[in-house]
Amino acid sequence: MSGLLTKAVRDQRRGLVGWGIAVAAVVAMYAAFFPSIAKSAADLQRYIDNLPEAIRNIVAGEDYSTPIGYLESEFFNTMGPLVVLIFAIGAGSRAIAGEEESGTLDLLLSTPVRRAQVLVTKAAAIVGSAAALAVVAAVSIALFGPPFDLTVPIGNVLAACSMLALLGLAFGGVSFAVGAATGRRTFANAVGGGLAVVTFIVHAVGPTVDWLRPLRPFSPFRWYQDPGLLTGGLHARNVLVLVGIAVVSFAVARIAFDRRDLSS
Repeated sequence: MSGLLTKAVRDQRRGLVGWGIAVAAVVAMYAAFFPSIAKSAADLQRYIDNLPEAIRNIVAGEDYSTPIGYLESEFFNTMGPLVVLIFAIGAGSRAIAGEEESGTLDLLLSTPVRRAQVLVTKAAAIVGSAAALAVVAAVSIALFGPPFDLTVPIGNVLAACSMLALLGLAFGGVSFAVGAATGRRTFANAVGGGLAVVTFIVHAVGPTVDWLRPLRPFSPFRWYQDPGLLTGGLHARNVLVLVGIAVVSFAVARIAFDRRDLSS
């Protein structure tokens, strides 16, 4: 089992390093921009307040002129989820389907290991990678923020980064399940990525579109963002919803992978 886990972690290592650097670079970039943004905060806030409500729901945090509002808007509502979702969805689709398409899965399963063990170690590596990206984000904010007066209570940052990791695991879990069920990496990527886009749109424009409003509770982004990433802290129900999506996805992957004939 330890050998399988080591292999699963090694398979994720190169992508994790690259995306970890990307997360740190994005945080550093936004931190460096904050002093110039703060100088024109009043004008910028008036501009944002005049945007259509659907656009404000996508780009705006609590108050763009404050460190919390700026960081929530620029990182946790936009670039942070984008980077984490690209990594998690890609990792989920590669975990089983990628190995199957490359022909290495047959070799792995020819050794005395069960399919369930392979799934567990692959899932554990994805969970660990998402957690590592969240840690990189939190450490980057703590390091790069204060020199530019972008100071946010560390407890709030840790809560927001935890939710960021859980959002990635929710969608990464979907692509993991699709890849395990079909053995098609591209299809798993498409389903995970397409679901992320559709549910983001539902969450963002739902408040302004009557027929979409009832669908917002079905969007993982609603449970990720509301009632406020850097102001609301962790909420048990929000955490349970995102964890539940990941757990159900793993259960589906387990059932589908056990029943599927890999030779087909």
